[in-house]
Amino acid sequence: MSFGDKVRNAFRVSLPSLVLSLVIGFFGGTFLGKYLDRIRKSYPGLLVILPGMMGLRGNVFSSMASRFSTMLYLGELEPSMKDRKVLENVVIAMLLSLIPVTLLWAIGVIRGIRYHAFEILFIVIGSTILVSLILGYFTAGITILAFKRDVDPDSLAAPLVASMGDLLTIPTLIGFILLLEASGKAFWTLNGASLLLLLVLWFLSRVRFAEFLKYKQLFTTITALAMLSLISGFTLERFSGLIASTVILGFAYPSILSSFGNYGSIIAAKTSTKLNLGEIESYFSREPFEEILALLLTAPIMGVLINLFSAGIAYLLLGLEPRFALELAVTYPLMALFIMLYAYSLSYVLFQHNIDPDSVAIPLIANNSDIFGTLYVVAIAKLMVGA
Repeated sequence: MSFGDKVRNAFRVSLPSLVLSLVIGFFGGTFLGKYLDRIRKSYPGLLVILPGMMGLRGNVFSSMASRFSTMLYLGELEPSMKDRKVLENVVIAMLLSLIPVTLLWAIGVIRGIRYHAFEILFIVIGSTILVSLILGYFTAGITILAFKRDVDPDSLAAPLVASMGDLLTIPTLIGFILLLEASGKAFWTLNGASLLLLLVLWFLSRVRFAEFLKYKQLFTTITALAMLSLISGFTLERFSGLIASTVILGFAYPSILSSFGNYGSIIAAKTSTKLNLGEIESYFSREPFEEILALLLTAPIMGVLINLFSAGIAYLLLGLEPRFALELAVTYPLMALFIMLYAYSLSYVLFQHNIDPDSVAIPLIANNSDIFGTLYVVAIAKLMVGA
């Protein structure tokens, strides 16, 4: 594929999925921007857990999408939702998601954020089960559909999956909070039903402990990364007031994090597939850098759109005069380039050490993108308010 073809593919396939994921991400951002002060005052522990939850779902399900893609190309998975491996992977993903978020909650409590701690635990557990079920089948569906239509799943699935996670995560958390405050009985009933659903699906999938151990490497990775995400969580909790003061960054925060993760995940997924197929001979092979450059050409468009969307939402919801954040528009492509180079380098090094990039690189990149993205948002907030 020539460089021109890569550029056309970036604008024809990746950019539409990136823009769509951006729009989806702003749906969650709208909820966060609207309820940020309420969460800060009544449920501060959620701010510590939130980046980890967002990153975790990107880690688990982007990795699942990349794994499905590789399995489809190698003929190990039938392009059908009825394949037993689909349900197995969905159940395993649900289990992989629950344990780390519970640990995040526990660490938040140990660190002293105990206000409404018990309620926060079940807000996190209930929402994780429901979102993981929806996101698991969405991941399988979008990957299989893309493959059946001769569209590269690696270019399409990762951004949509990560953004669908953002779409569901924050509104679901807010929904559980509002349900708790409106009716405690309904809240606890829904949590009980969610746990029962998990047990039923686990039984139907016939996933046994020995099969779960096959994902030990992925589980260890995402659990360690969930702990690492506490950097983002405590940073968000500490600087939430500063971010809220800029207004637009409160709305843009989920989309900024997910878009950086999307750029990294696309490059990591493409690199993983090409390495498994033997199409990258050395680190300085020309093709992966052409892929990065082609995708980088879409970044200025994304930076402008983030500005426009966040300013528009702030105007519609709060009646504030729109402001174009030049600080964000100028620096966004540079940050996207850094993320993509990091994603390629990490995927290549891991593969050379016989570590599956699908199971390790994509989760690590998504997590690190959240950390980098949170620090980036704080830095932009400081520039915007002159702090």
